[in-house]
Amino acid sequence: MTSTYDFIAPATGKCVPIEAVYDKTLSSKELGDGIAIFPSAGEGTVCAPCDCMVSMTSAAKRAVTILDPAHDIELMLCADIDDQGMYSPKFTLCAQEGQTVKAGEPLFTCDIDDIRAHGYQVEFPCILTNAMLSDITVASGDVVRGQTRVMTCEAVG
Repeated sequence: MTSTYDFIAPATGKCVPIEAVYDKTLSSKELGDGIAIFPSAGEGTVCAPCDCMVSMTSAAKRAVTILDPAHDIELMLCADIDDQGMYSPKFTLCAQEGQTVKAGEPLFTCDIDDIRAHGYQVEFPCILTNAMLSDITVASGDVVRGQTRVMTCEAVG
């Protein structure tokens, strides 16, 4: 049996396939397939792309792993900054490990304008990390957090 799943934009900005990001680990799909959003000015909030449970947060507060328990699909969302560890922007977690959140609810925030003022690029990848998926379709172009569908996939099982 095949089921189709949709994911909404976790941030507002320009959506690209994961292959278009500068981070080679992400663009090679080593961690999984997905999308990334280059956030618009002032748009530093990353929200849940589906109803989910927060399964892990990073100590730096700039990465969250979520689980869609109804469909056993895991996603990683993070803020990828081209800083080589030279800059430590402030991130604020909006959801804690074990917390259930609805699609569109905030997971973490950061000050995009401050990061860019320091000369760094930032993108928000959203990667499917664990599911047996096929027919992954990703959006490209301008998207709105919590509104625009950015990814559709089929899960076999």
